[in-house]
Amino acid sequence: MGLATLLAVSLLGAGEADAGPKPDAAASNRSEVEQAQGRGLVVDTSAVSPPLRVRHGSVDGEKVREVVSSNRAELRSCYERALLDDPHLSGACTVRIVIAKDGTVGTAGIQGSTLHSLSMQRCVLQLVRKWRFQPPADGRPAAVDYPLTFRKEEHDAGL
Repeated sequence: MGLATLLAVSLLGAGEADAGPKPDAAASNRSEVEQAQGRGLVVDTSAVSPPLRVRHGSVDGEKVREVVSSNRAELRSCYERALLDDPHLSGACTVRIVIAKDGTVGTAGIQGSTLHSLSMQRCVLQLVRKWRFQPPADGRPAAVDYPLTFRKEEHDAGL
């Protein structure tokens, strides 16, 4: 068979203190990836490198990862729209998220990016600003740097 184009949005990150995903979480993530592949899309949220970085404040990295993972479909939509303008678009960006003491996003910004699409970056930031996280444990705002990777993959559908 010919080549099937698969879209991959890797949401990378785990708490710095984590040794990796728990076995049940890893199995769950594999299941999600396999289900997504059946629909022609790959969404990989199981990667742990590079990790998210908690810049200041007290937040649970795993809880942050869960929020980002739960919004991967919206992130994928940003990428799909950006691909209409640039079919070869791929790359990574690090989003700095300042989580307010009530769990809302106080501010969000791009800290570094290899994506050459301002519209893609704007779309990601518009989404992130709507997310809600578990409030920081110490009651003070927390800043997190979260890496996101966007790419298309080509696979031989006959294999």
